[in-house]
Order: sequence, then structure tokens, then C-alpha cells
Amino acid sequence: MLRIPLCDDLQNQLEIMKTAVQTYYQNKASNIEIYVYNNAMNFVDAVEERKDFDIILLDICMPGLLGTDIAREMRKQKSQAEIIFLSTSDEFAVEAFDVRAAHYLTKPFTQKQFDQAMDRVMDTIRQRHSKKIIFRLVVGGIQVEEVNNLLFVESNGHVQQVHTYDGSMLETRQSLSALLQTFEYIVPGQFVSPGKGYIVNQSAIHIIKSEYIEVKGHKIPLAKRKYRQFQEDYFKFIFQKDA
Repeated sequence: MLRIPLCDDLQNQLEIMKTAVQTYYQNKASNIEIYVYNNAMNFVDAVEERKDFDIILLDICMPGLLGTDIAREMRKQKSQAEIIFLSTSDEFAVEAFDVRAAHYLTKPFTQKQFDQAMDRVMDTIRQRHSKKIIFRLVVGGIQVEEVNNLLFVESNGHVQQVHTYDGSMLETRQSLSALLQTFEYIVPGQFVSPGKGYIVNQSAIHIIKSEYIEVKGHKIPLAKRKYRQFQEDYFKFIFQKDA
């Protein structure tokens, strides 16, 4: 069951959003439950009461409270919900993606635009549940990998080189920040950046020095300013994992 709240202070916009959601899912196997909120504070109360929303359609400009402020607080509370922002302009787009928005739709939107946003969201949800990630390859096509089979990602210009436990390496043009965001959705806290140009699977780390970390024989630079915090975060991750 996918739980999908809609939040907008305008009733006609809520009806448009609800119709778009129902149209998207009408020929799909997913079971959905839609919740409608025409008041931002009522939605905030609902979020605090139940933290199991899956996909949130959230207006940005509402009386007394911005949708981006709501989302920022949700992220502080470790919410993994997929958020699609809706707005009459794109002035809040940068701020929206700072709180890991899945998509940003400007009103009015077409059903096709909505469907494309939802396709992206559903792909992310499926990846998170399966603990698999889909890479778009530089050579063309896609490759599916279990996240626990990944060692680290190294940036090489506009290409990211993904190294795996079996010694193979794949290349993708998906940005480092986009990959880190995807990892965080699928396995929160497991993949981190030790410094510019790298993402590391903490489960694969076996040596941490002040200047580098070692992952299955690979020495990966560690920013000196990050050493203490990186070590503390690693211990927290390991202890939580073993708990």
C-alpha cells in the first residue's frame, strides 16, 4: 500500500492533483491510499503523527508556511518519503532540491509531465525496496547492481567509475551527487563521501587513516578536516548495523 498525501491551500488544485494521481495508477497494480490536506499545519500534524507516507505532493507557497520548510523538517526527522513539489513558478527549484525533492512541477502541468515525475519516483521506491540500483552506462544500456556489491565510486571528469566487490568496474554519467542521493534513499547512512570525487560503502571499509581509507586494497583519499568526524560517523554506522 502506497500512502500519498496531497497538500495545497486551494481546493481546485487538490482536485487536479487527486485526479492526476488516480489517472496515473488506474492501470497499475499498486494499491494506493490518498490523503487530502488544504491546510499546511494540518499536514504537519499528520506527518508528526504518522511517519509512513511514501509519496508527497506538496504545494510550496501556502499561507504561513512554505512547503520547502516542511520538507526540510521532515528530512531532519530522517523521512525517506518521495516529495514532488508543485508551484506556479520555478523560483524555489534550487531550494526544493536542497531538501532532496524527487521532482518539481510547475502549475499548470500536463498528465504526461505528472506521469514522468511519478515514473521517476516509483523507480526510486522500487530500488529502495529491492536494495538494487540501476546505472545508465556510458557505453549505452543499463546495469543493475545490488548496493552491497559496490565498494566505492570515483569521479573521473564527467564520468563516475563504480567499483564492485568482484573486481569489475562500470562507468556512468550520473552525477556523484545524484548517486549519493540514490544510495541514501536505498540504504540510509551506508554510503558517504570521504572527500571530493569519491563515495564509499562504509560496510567495505577496513582501514581508516588520517589521510586515507582503505577499501579492499584501494586507498581512497580522506580530507584531513573530515578525519575525526568521518571516524565517529563510521563507528556509529557499525554499531547501529550490529545492533
